[in-house]
Amino acid sequence: MNSFPEVHVSSFSFKTGMPSATVVMDVRFLPDPRELEEYNPFITGLHSDVEKFIVTSSCFEPFFTALTQKILGVLQDISTNGQSTMSIAFGCTAGKHRSVFVAEYLARWLRHRFSDMKVHVKHRDMVCNESEVLMDLDQAMEGNNSEVYEPALPGIGPLMTCTYHPDTRHLDVVNQPQQPQSCPQLNTMLLSGLKNIKMLREKRQRQSLPTNMPSGCSFEGPAPTLIA
Repeated sequence: MNSFPEVHVSSFSFKTGMPSATVVMDVRFLPDPRELEEYNPFITGLHSDVEKFIVTSSCFEPFFTALTQKILGVLQDISTNGQSTMSIAFGCTAGKHRSVFVAEYLARWLRHRFSDMKVHVKHRDMVCNESEVLMDLDQAMEGNNSEVYEPALPGIGPLMTCTYHPDTRHLDVVNQPQQPQSCPQLNTMLLSGLKNIKMLREKRQRQSLPTNMPSGCSFEGPAPTLIA
């Protein structure tokens, strides 16, 4: 390849919707390292323990070989067609373990294989605790760019979806037409997101209230629950 497209690699949770990307890969077939949360409740795909857990599984090496072969073919097609960017999204159940690890692993592989290629990585749904969620929501509402949150538009499909079958070691690829969503659908999704933000803010405000308030003080919020 004479010119390298700029590659954006990301991870996501299928629970929050599939993003728009050139290639979307379902990695839920990989062993789920969630059991490691027993020792570290905030562990993610960025931790070495998760990498060891997944890489040592019997299906990872043949899967990654098939994946990189497909990615190389797509990169060649994009470069030939004169396109400047390519996006690859990996999805799993929670969007914080398997998809995060595979996204980081592929990004390292691309940077090693093509030293002049610009590779960007972001993890849409990898949130370790509620305080990080609220912090990112604050940044988003203040107009700051966030590398964690991106609108999830299930109706805007990827150019292709890939599914790997460990038993046959075969990577199925299905081309998907892009289908823009209508305005009513987008409005419904935005209103739902704003409602969730409001609920999180109210919860944070309640948790930040002092337990013993001086007499004569008042605050805005829901009335306390009386226990007989």
